[in-house]
Amino acid sequence: METVLMLPNVECKIISIDGNRQLANRLTQMGVLPGSVLRIVRIGPLGRTVEVLIDQGESIALRSEELRKIKCKILALPLAAVKDKQKTYRVRNFAGGWGFIQKMQARGIFPSDIIRIKETDGYEIISKDSRLIRVGRGEAEKIIVEPVDETL
Repeated sequence: METVLMLPNVECKIISIDGNRQLANRLTQMGVLPGSVLRIVRIGPLGRTVEVLIDQGESIALRSEELRKIKCKILALPLAAVKDKQKTYRVRNFAGGWGFIQKMQARGIFPSDIIRIKETDGYEIISKDSRLIRVGRGEAEKIIVEPVDETL
């Protein structure tokens, strides 16, 4: 269990809400319940408020302190936020526009591809057919991945 990563496009399943009963009741009334899926949409300019989607439905704003009290299991995150480079990941989707999607597909990266990450001075992705594909940091922030247990 870990706290919610404070980055746009992070998606997690809520396990529990720590803190006092008043906070837990307030979040529960807003639909923030254990078992629900929470996705970070955007973070306010000073980082104090965060817009989140609960179960792909209602959009609500939470204080960053409240969000830190939520324990969850990470379901998906931007490639740039991946800390464990030894794991295998599946490309879930792209957070960019149509031009970005076409660019990634032209390089051989498609949704549902199983990849491994090798980091040097930038990001290098080892695709399912063992090709090495280099992406920059900005591109890595738009590639949304989910951890998987299988190996290439």
